[in-house]
Amino acid sequence: METRLNRSKLFSMASDLDTQFQEGDEFFQQGLALSRQGRWKEALNAYKESLRVNPGNIQTYLNLGFVYYELGYDREAQEAFGTASRLQDRSCVR
Repeated sequence: METRLNRSKLFSMASDLDTQFQEGDEFFQQGLALSRQGRWKEALNAYKESLRVNPGNIQTYLNLGFVYYELGYDREAQEAFGTASRLQDRSCVR
């Protein structure tokens, strides 16, 4: 049984939640492109840099979680998904 999700399936799960954060974010776009190529460690660094610039980007936290998952960093993936969830809850409360 395969323990990791198919890469294309993984990124099809991540829909665009907050496109205003992603427009003009070169690091996010770089992370997305690297992820699609399976260049996980490079994508990880790009997403981390994206979060340094835009710390409230829910989509970046989701993508970061998927990258951590692909790398086998399950605890870090859960943390990234949890942060995305908390940010999403906060944006719904307004």
